[in-house]
Amino acid sequence: MLSAGCEQAAERKTAPQQLVFPGVHWQQLPAGEICSQPQLLDTFVREVGGSGVIVKNGYLIKSWGDPTARVMWASATKPLFSTLLLFALHEGKINGIDDTIFKFMPELEGKDREITFFHLANMLSGYARRDKPGIAYAYNDYAVKLYQMVLFGNVFSQSDPNAVLQARLGELQFEDGQVFEQVADYGFFVHTSARDFARIGWFWLNKGKWNSRQLLPTSLFDQYQKALVPASMPVSTQVGRDYLNIGTYGGGASQSLYGPGVYGMNWWFNHGQQLWPSLPADTFQANGHWNGETLTMLPGLGIVIAGIGDFGTFKPGHGRSDTLLGYVVEACAAR
Repeated sequence: MLSAGCEQAAERKTAPQQLVFPGVHWQQLPAGEICSQPQLLDTFVREVGGSGVIVKNGYLIKSWGDPTARVMWASATKPLFSTLLLFALHEGKINGIDDTIFKFMPELEGKDREITFFHLANMLSGYARRDKPGIAYAYNDYAVKLYQMVLFGNVFSQSDPNAVLQARLGELQFEDGQVFEQVADYGFFVHTSARDFARIGWFWLNKGKWNSRQLLPTSLFDQYQKALVPASMPVSTQVGRDYLNIGTYGGGASQSLYGPGVYGMNWWFNHGQQLWPSLPADTFQANGHWNGETLTMLPGLGIVIAGIGDFGTFKPGHGRSDTLLGYVVEACAAR
């Protein structure tokens, strides 16, 4: 449990100082030079296990396990699809996030012809459910498979997501090989090292800026880097079918009650500190296997945590994940 003083520090947005960006390698800095209680990072690492990295202000201050090993990040991949969607918008490949996907998938029937990119990025599509698009939330891996199919080979002429990504984020200089890998019939997943996935987090934390270049307009992050599913949105109870036989991205068509008020563009947002009470309200995360693989950004503290390990069960509120990530906040919230 964090002290009262630390909780206050976690709520306070401290602007990152002396931000740097990695080149071929991350610049390393001893945690004690930038965090007031670096021993708490050791506590975090010991308890979470697995492997990963912690970046603060652009410096790699902590690594554990094998942060160079290429591993599969499961559903933590999903925000990368929405990252590429923003590039498609910026490049004029689509007119807006509210464009329907029907022209790219004319096989869609009935109500599903109204599905938009916004619906797909926010689990509101209603595909393989009986709900009309936009009226109910369903954490839906059939819809994610549809999202992926629409993006690669349709919105983007190239069907290879690595080629699409490299053409737009090559400046991030991923050092451990290609980012995406095909997994059986499920589709493409991020299969990369913790230190390379942290580059994606650093890109989002800096709202599309990399070194001196703005790769995507800040305005897109101001508009979409937030919870976009209304808290009042009902969770789908209407079972449908995958009539296109596209299959699943890995899970079911409605996997969780969590999402309304905290989900947007495939990220999980700590709006109102609902998900992690000990963390700042601006925290957001990519999450795979319901806490098995996580990429966590704390913008006000200039921190990115890419880790695979035992973060406990995914559940909003005080719990193992909140406690573990709280160690990082307490370690580095003030200096």
